[in-house]
Amino acid sequence: MDYRKAGVNIKWLNKVKKRMGRAVKTTYTENVVTEYGHFGGGFRLNGYLKPVLVASTDSVGTKVKVAQAAGRYGTVGADIVNHSVNDLLCTGAKPLFFLDYLAFSELDSGKVADIVVGIAKACRKERIALIGGETAQLPGVYKKGDFDLVGTIVGAVEEGKIIDGNQIKAGDVAVGLRSTGLHTNGYSLARRVLIEKKGALGIEAKVPGTSKTIAQALLAVHRSYQAEVEPVKHLLKGIAHITGGGFPDNIARLLPDNLDCVIETKAWNPIPIFSLIQEQGNVDTNEMYSVFNMGIGIVLFTRPNVAEEVKKATRGKVIGRVEKGAGKVHLI
Repeated sequence: MDYRKAGVNIKWLNKVKKRMGRAVKTTYTENVVTEYGHFGGGFRLNGYLKPVLVASTDSVGTKVKVAQAAGRYGTVGADIVNHSVNDLLCTGAKPLFFLDYLAFSELDSGKVADIVVGIAKACRKERIALIGGETAQLPGVYKKGDFDLVGTIVGAVEEGKIIDGNQIKAGDVAVGLRSTGLHTNGYSLARRVLIEKKGALGIEAKVPGTSKTIAQALLAVHRSYQAEVEPVKHLLKGIAHITGGGFPDNIARLLPDNLDCVIETKAWNPIPIFSLIQEQGNVDTNEMYSVFNMGIGIVLFTRPNVAEEVKKATRGKVIGRVEKGAGKVHLI
């Protein structure tokens, strides 16, 4: 008996890591002070007087099952980076570096490389250094073909410039920015309705009113909002990333206890994939808005007198308002 017979091929993993290293090194900036493959990643922090480090860890959830079913592994890497960038953006922090965790029982080297190359490509686009991570082969934990993808991001913001929603007041407006699809949330429900249940349409069926298949619509890359929001960040009082929990949970995180937010759902048209999920699953409308982003990936809170400037810079639209209340979100 040896490790390979037990299900772990160290030589194969080392070969894969060498291929990954070429992609990882393309993300390095002058602030990276350690070599690829060291036991920890070192990053030089400069440019701040009183820096506050902000960190976040998340996964792409069961979107990995859609990637597996469709045989497309090149997009989920970008998903985890962009999701993480948006979470950091909600605090006003700029991303500095990223670490990934990829675990599986057995995947071929091409699929592993596709995932990591996708991560590196997104990191380069967002100007983030991919300074470390873990590639774990775990037989017995995952079934053959299954995998999990997790990312950790670290950023910094000047002390006193954190965006936390505390300055939101009655009369402020909510500006919504369009999403590209489900992003990285709600896939357990979407998969059950569109792929797994008896009589489901399947991933190769076309989404009505579009030229896309269900697989293409479900695997649309999670949009990063960093470039659009950064120029107007100083005008914002709160930023809500519409992820798990949809509108009610994510917006409520920001609201002071004496304020409510009214979201006008008729202010935009949901992306067709959401209409298909609701129709095929007979899903209640309130449930849809509590699970999915429904076509709005991030919500910015600002003063009404600068809302036009925010809208123009971000290509967003006003979708709601802030009123006196009790910290609740109302969908009308």
